[in-house]
Amino acid sequence: MARVLSNKAEIEYAVMLAVLDFQTEFMKSGYSHVQAHAYDELIYVTSARSTSIPAEKELARSTDGHELLRRFHRALFDSCQHVLRGRIEQAIGVKVQNIVTDLDPEAGLSTVVIKLLEPITQSSTH
Repeated sequence: MARVLSNKAEIEYAVMLAVLDFQTEFMKSGYSHVQAHAYDELIYVTSARSTSIPAEKELARSTDGHELLRRFHRALFDSCQHVLRGRIEQAIGVKVQNIVTDLDPEAGLSTVVIKLLEPITQSSTH
């Protein structure tokens, strides 16, 4: 594992880059506005798509289509989240307990929530 990052801003930046690279490389999605916020052992990452996919926008108009897109996004993410987990752990030097994601297909917003095994305040003092 890499060195443990020393402050919240470094951790947020490292996680933001890891998630953005993962979304680009494995999810094949382009996001232009990515933010990461860390609170204790939780890190929230929100991403806005840089371009919308017309077929997804059309499908998202119905309730069933909206839910289908959300389930598809989660299934894609779950199939390769071990890659993101490894990248985050390497980048910040703290083990990840769990990662979950959700998508708002109409707005083009993706949310990733990362739960670390220990709070950032504890890990940054080691």
